[in-house]
Amino acid sequence: MGEFLSAERINIMKLVKNFLLNGLYQLLLVILPFVTAPYVSRVLGAHGVGIYAFTGANVQYFVLLAVLGTSTYGNREIAYHQNDKQKRSDIFWGINFLSWITAAISLFAFGIFIIVSRKYQDIYAWQSLLILTSLFDISWYFMGRENFKVTVTRNFIFKILTVISIFIFVKNSNDLPIYIAIMCIGGLLGSISLWPYLKHEIFKPKLKNLNLKKHLHYTIILFIPTIAVQIYWVANKSMIGLMDSVVHAGFFQQSDSMIKMALSIIGTIGVVMLPRVASMHSEGNINGIRNSIVKTFNIATGISFGIFFGILGISLKFAPFFWGKSFEMVGLIMMIEAPIIIFIPMSNVFGTQYLLPLNRMKPYTFSVTFGAILNIVVNLAFIPLFGVIGATVATVVSEFAVTAYQYLSIRKEFSFSDLFGGLWKYFISGLLMFVVVFWMNQSFKMTIIQLILQIILGVLIYTLSNILLKTQLWLMASELLGKMKNRVSRNHIRIDQKQEILEHPLDTIKASFDQFAILFQEIDEKKTLSHKNFLTNLNNFDNTLKNVTFNDDLDKNDIIRLSDFIAELSIIMSRKRDYLKVQDQEHLYQFAQGLNILASKMENIAQEEYSPKELKEWFRKELGE
Repeated sequence: MGEFLSAERINIMKLVKNFLLNGLYQLLLVILPFVTAPYVSRVLGAHGVGIYAFTGANVQYFVLLAVLGTSTYGNREIAYHQNDKQKRSDIFWGINFLSWITAAISLFAFGIFIIVSRKYQDIYAWQSLLILTSLFDISWYFMGRENFKVTVTRNFIFKILTVISIFIFVKNSNDLPIYIAIMCIGGLLGSISLWPYLKHEIFKPKLKNLNLKKHLHYTIILFIPTIAVQIYWVANKSMIGLMDSVVHAGFFQQSDSMIKMALSIIGTIGVVMLPRVASMHSEGNINGIRNSIVKTFNIATGISFGIFFGILGISLKFAPFFWGKSFEMVGLIMMIEAPIIIFIPMSNVFGTQYLLPLNRMKPYTFSVTFGAILNIVVNLAFIPLFGVIGATVATVVSEFAVTAYQYLSIRKEFSFSDLFGGLWKYFISGLLMFVVVFWMNQSFKMTIIQLILQIILGVLIYTLSNILLKTQLWLMASELLGKMKNRVSRNHIRIDQKQEILEHPLDTIKASFDQFAILFQEIDEKKTLSHKNFLTNLNNFDNTLKNVTFNDDLDKNDIIRLSDFIAELSIIMSRKRDYLKVQDQEHLYQFAQGLNILASKMENIAQEEYSPKELKEWFRKELGE
């Protein structure tokens, strides 16, 4: 069927599914703290929350040593070799063996740290479970495979169990060790629960194929930016606890947690896009990568401006209402820290979604290292003078520096107008929302009803402003909604005067598609497929495709719908070929690639003006090749 399809065509259905799965999980991460944080802050008090923040920050240095850069590196490498079971098995076991070694070293070092520590030894003992959690964490493998359902489902279950346990067992300030134990055990069980899903994903380890030296080299390269990022996320709390007070470390923790929860929704884009961009890069599809980056940048910034101005509007009265009167200062800290809601999504697009998948480690590493050093320097200068406020300013300055440098490193590929040309519209929309929400926040007593009203009104103002200003975010959303509505409306047609509803010709292709779905479901259960069943289904689909495409009733919308069916089937076929006999694997691969090419051409055809006769001639030519 001609030349191979450029990887520019992204499987929209799968991306949307992964985005929704991660979005729902990130929404859960946002909702659960809203349930537990008010309770925990009042039960443990400002001092207890401060101890948790300070000790948690210190243990993170040892977690970093245990993990190195395996998570990001593993995600990327698995994404590069998604369809090669042997290769991804070797990569998985090599990275895993390496992480076990580094985790053992980290545990030993942390044991020494606990012995020499004079404070919080019982707390640190429970915190050591975080290192074990990193030892068993293999979520990076499933993310690289773009199988987000497994990780999201497991994490969802254990997050719910963790919340329930907090309300049952944490009753007063003396229960701080119990609270930390619950948090750490929940994470550990969540990591362990992923291992059974590997049974049919990988082969047994081959010691000669581990390549520990190679993996160590690349994980250390990624470890430098990882530790740099973590330093200006974690070191702030350590430095505040040492140079200001443990209580103020707790205040910063609450503000930072709320800001990071808001960011987690936008961060879903990066989690979904990293393996996709890595896969496109491995196929040499630079144009596809560029288009994806521009689109995701508009989505990320459009959402982040709304969240930024929303938090500015509600934070002053929200903090004492949410965490308690003793946490009133958190509101001011949130307002000062809020600009990172804009900077971090931008750097996520530039760094995580572009530089990392393209293996451009030098600018990425330099940017985050520079940000970490700048953060420490500003902290050393500002914390003695301004305390926790100085540390918050240091965070904002360092995040801006990282974002600015990363853009400068890719400015030749992406012009300023391409990315930043329409941001003024988001700024105006957000500013209008802020004025109204801030007035309400300061004019009325904060209650749960008032908070909900402020959020709803803010969302409405921001959305309507986006519509009126015709922002890129709104144009993309309206285009997607239009396509969905268009395709739903074409499911069936009425063809005679009796208004009898008949099957649309495309429903036959859908039925054939469903037969493949059933067949591949059996493959997942039996881990094998007979040669006869494989050829039968392949021939049936080929014949059905020819019959349908020669139908006089097909129009543009049908062509688009048909291209979606074909593209999705080609992806499924490529994923399942490992279960076929050797004689069929190449056959299926060629068939899947041919379908992918056809789907791409059909998308282009749907944009042109063709008569039914011309469409039939085009299909005869393409399917005859």
